Amino acid sequence: MKLTNRLMIFVAGLLLLGGLAYGQSDEQNFPDAASRENFNHFSERIKQEQIKAFTGSWEGVFTPEEGGPPPFRILFTFGAEGTVVVSDAGPPTPQNNTTEHGAWERTGNNEFTIIYKQFLFNNAGELDSTFKGRVRFKLNRRGTEIHGVVKANIYDPAGNEVLAGAGTIKCTKIKVESLD
Repeated sequence: MKLTNRLMIFVAGLLLLGGLAYGQSDEQNFPDAASRENFNHFSERIKQEQIKAFTGSWEGVFTPEEGGPPPFRILFTFGAEGTVVVSDAGPPTPQNNTTEHGAWERTGNNEFTIIYKQFLFNNAGELDSTFKGRVRFKLNRRGTEIHGVVKANIYDPAGNEVLAGAGTIKCTKIKVESLD
């Protein structure tokens, strides 16, 4: 990140923290429209930089809570418009599962919440159950790692919950590599 971007983020953070610390109204924090507009501009720029860093493809490991299956690999792709596509090597039989699809949104400073769903089939190819995962991800400052807490549920075809679990996920951003 360029020094000027860091400086703008620092200044915007100071303005925001100053206002929160004193509990003052916008009129007290920003005595004129230009100050308020500058703060809003910096805040929006920070938000957009975080969203840009979050979008793209990530590779990682899902570690279920104690008593669950062993850790397994997982891929996420976050589209700029708020879509999620997930693929994993998780139980019970990855070859009988569809790709997961879902949505994401920015919910705080470097924080993103996602939901994704998947169909699970039995060996005869019939719908056996559905999976729903929810993750609260935290993006590191460099925009190269995300980690989060997972809540997962499996439902029978009638929509009744048959299994609930939790765990953690840690991923690194997939970068383009040279062909050489």
